[in-house]
Amino acid sequence: MKLNPFEKKLVQHPIRFWLQNHLEAPLLTSMMPKPMARCERALEIGCGFGNGIQLIREHFGAGHITAVDIDPEMVAAAQSRWQARPQGLKGLSFSVADASSLPFADGEFDMVFDFAVFHHIPDWQAAIKDVARVLKPNGYFVIEDLYRAAICNPLSRRLFEHPQQNRFNHREWLLVLRQSGFEIICDRNALDLAGMVLAQKVQR
Repeated sequence: MKLNPFEKKLVQHPIRFWLQNHLEAPLLTSMMPKPMARCERALEIGCGFGNGIQLIREHFGAGHITAVDIDPEMVAAAQSRWQARPQGLKGLSFSVADASSLPFADGEFDMVFDFAVFHHIPDWQAAIKDVARVLKPNGYFVIEDLYRAAICNPLSRRLFEHPQQNRFNHREWLLVLRQSGFEIICDRNALDLAGMVLAQKVQR
């Protein structure tokens, strides 16, 4: 599901960028095993206005980043933002894609990133399975997302447009990750409103 106009303004606000860069990214990287695994190819699902690209480059050292979003407007905005920077689009590729049916080969990526996107996806279970498909064996799925209690309430419904059926809490999220072939390396649950998870694809 695409963001509504209010949420688009919210996610591109400088305060949101500051929180991602200075609070969320350090928390996510602190969950990674040390030394951090080398990341040649990374996928960001739901790239929005492109701030996640900076986090993946600076904090996870990705060599090449593929950024996708279901909204063509967001993909165009992210691409334009990075094209205007000194390094341009080097090491970046962008495409419109549905997370439940990713247009990539099996085992194409070392890491996949979800920066609060899966709560927008109606069939999030299918999306997790497709993340497992496109990850290499032992690849990492880096997650921060919102849970049912945060989006299925009167205030959230008034301000945002989120799917209200088939939503998840922390326990349900971890269960589907495990069922989809992931091992949970680290997880953090903030009052079942939001959580962070580092999951690794089990090598078979």
